[in-house]
Amino acid sequence: MNIYDIAREANVSIATVSRVLNGNGSVRDITRQRVEQVLNKYHYVPSAIARGMVTNSMKTIGVVSIDIRNLYYANVSYSIEQALRVLGFSTILCNTGYDTEQKLSYLKMLTEKKVDSIILIGSIFKDPKLNKPIKEISKSIPIIIINGYYGYPNTYSIQYEDAEALEKSVDYLVSRGRKKFLYLYDADTFSGNQKLLGFKNSVKKHDLKFDIRFIPPGIDHAYREMCELINQGSFFDAVLTSEDITAIGALQCLLEKNIRVPEEVSVMGYNNSILSLCCTPRLSTVDSLSEEMGKTAVSVLCRILSGEKVEASVKIGAKIVLRQSA
Repeated sequence: MNIYDIAREANVSIATVSRVLNGNGSVRDITRQRVEQVLNKYHYVPSAIARGMVTNSMKTIGVVSIDIRNLYYANVSYSIEQALRVLGFSTILCNTGYDTEQKLSYLKMLTEKKVDSIILIGSIFKDPKLNKPIKEISKSIPIIIINGYYGYPNTYSIQYEDAEALEKSVDYLVSRGRKKFLYLYDADTFSGNQKLLGFKNSVKKHDLKFDIRFIPPGIDHAYREMCELINQGSFFDAVLTSEDITAIGALQCLLEKNIRVPEEVSVMGYNNSILSLCCTPRLSTVDSLSEEMGKTAVSVLCRILSGEKVEASVKIGAKIVLRQSA
């Protein structure tokens, strides 16, 4: 039982529970009583993090992303920062770019600032060059990685079921009569490889014809790859991608070639970003539940700093959003 569970059962916000625990802020008597009833029911002893009164703590969490301009990273970062703020913690947000030395530099800076924990956003941080530094840092503070896994003591993982998501996507398109599949992906990372594994497993299960292309990130690269395949005479009736932005590039090419979507070719993206609503036809996609991933990371961190025993890996199930393109 943690502060999130208390808030859910009392039907109030986490901020309200925090104010009741701290004994400050404007809370109506009837609301305070309802929260206190739930607290008493479960004999809840508020953790230091829930009170925001951590002894010998800087009350600061480091959140590290490679590029906050990426919509997925932006949404996860925002949900983490908002959840931490409610708990009385400040956030240091770092954008490392793709350079390993820059990543190491930010990790060193955060440890020197004596943050209480570091949350890494994205499987790109599952980098062999970072393994030793991560292992050393985790001896002092907990490290949480979103969509990756280290396996060291005091490291924790929040993983989206990427393989399951691609399997579900293929299964759905097969149910719609699709028989020849193209998969475009742009990241050789832990998450990227899980997506690829899910795609391969499903097309083989259904004994489908398929092609896989690894391309650089971005609309233009996806557009050019799709057009090149069509110009070569390749035929696909289903296109799946590892990112919404990749799907949109492929979609642009198909429409320019007067190929009807979804009548002739189904297209599915990944992440359920705002971009999936800004194209015509609107994009069917996998919802990567970025907000839930961020909140789950903070919930796990709350339990860790409370001294609870926490499972090393938490997995979040896949969800598909069907719109017009498939």
